[in-house]
Amino acid sequence: MFEVELKAHVYDREEAIKNLNSFAKYERKIIKDDTYYSLNSITSRIRKEIVTENEKTFSTFLYTYKKKELKIDKDGKSIEVNDENECELNDPTPVEKFITDAGGKIKLTKHKETLFYTADTPFGQANLELCKVPPLGDFLEIEILSQSQDSETVNNIQKELHSLLLKSGIPLENIENRYYSELLLDPDKNSE
Repeated sequence: MFEVELKAHVYDREEAIKNLNSFAKYERKIIKDDTYYSLNSITSRIRKEIVTENEKTFSTFLYTYKKKELKIDKDGKSIEVNDENECELNDPTPVEKFITDAGGKIKLTKHKETLFYTADTPFGQANLELCKVPPLGDFLEIEILSQSQDSETVNNIQKELHSLLLKSGIPLENIENRYYSELLLDPDKNSE
């Protein structure tokens, strides 16, 4: 499966929540603490998730390796198409030890607090996450999983993602073309 996703800056969180509640279903709150490891030219991630759903809280660990591709359309709007490989871990310690013993280093850490929503689309379920990412601010991430990454499919899904962004009350100009890692590693560019 390929993730087709975008993220955009949110400057009025309460308005975004109101708009999301008008068309999407609130599912749960998730706190995500990510540690990114760099080994040669490969970056991978170990995530601790604390999920609160139906007044119950549980935590889990995920190991993720992603091949990321950022596609820019003719209007300069970006869309991510990621080949994501992920597995759940009972304990992240053996994987962390393997990565560091193999010469891997911690590249960065990221904390993200999300309100997770879903919405039905002609392309299947869309996942919408209203995220607070210190010190970067608030973002809305929207993704749809696709069996294919061909141009026509990605373009059609991109149009749907743009439509959902606008329904959320967020203009297309707020789409962020950079990855969180770029924003976190180069804070001087965050004010652009």
